[in-house]
Amino acid sequence: MHRVTLDTWLDGCPLGRVTANHDVALTTPYWNVSPETGQWDLWIEAAADDRSALEAGLRALRDASEITAFELKRKRGSRATTRVVLDEAVAIDPVLASGGAVIGPFTDVDGRERWHLGFADASAIDAALGRLDRRHEFTVVEHTALDDRGSANVLRQFDEAAALLDGFAQLTDTESQVLRTAVKHGYFETPRDETLASLGERCGISDAAVSKTLRRAERKLLGAAVTALETVDGTADERRRDDG
Repeated sequence: MHRVTLDTWLDGCPLGRVTANHDVALTTPYWNVSPETGQWDLWIEAAADDRSALEAGLRALRDASEITAFELKRKRGSRATTRVVLDEAVAIDPVLASGGAVIGPFTDVDGRERWHLGFADASAIDAALGRLDRRHEFTVVEHTALDDRGSANVLRQFDEAAALLDGFAQLTDTESQVLRTAVKHGYFETPRDETLASLGERCGISDAAVSKTLRRAERKLLGAAVTALETVDGTADERRRDDG
């Protein structure tokens, strides 16, 4: 199996246009194409640096001429989840027609859409990129050939990755900010480069609040990590029993 990552610039794509004109990032983890109408049903995660930028991006997405339905599912701070229905899109057709598959979410940032693709063999990649090159501008970001074991592991570890991502999603904006700042300035280093007091000054909160925030963030992330480890260990035990 071959994994290929592309950065694409698609004429007429409303998601790319929104991110080119607004300071918002769009991630599409779930999508479905209607075989009858050719319309795309997308669940989109929108993120921005602040609420006003998010609102501007959501309005632009809602008002795009290619969007036939828009539903705001959730909004918290500078993040939101939406469901949209998009008119027929054919940009991905050359990949699918060449035997490729989409194996990761679409991400749109600064007018660029990133595709994560999978192919059974290298000749299919050449065919897909040749067809795509006739229609769109793109750059190959990564191409990795996976052996049978590596390919199986990528698919096998999906639940573990999902458990970790669930832990990340549970972090509040404050917890995420404090944790990032702590890592950036060496709070977890040995010897420690940062104290709770200095970290609090950087984050604009008291050292007691920093301590509580860090403990909450660590509890969420470590809980997710332990859940993932337990799944990995259980899967490894099953494989050993099967091999024995």
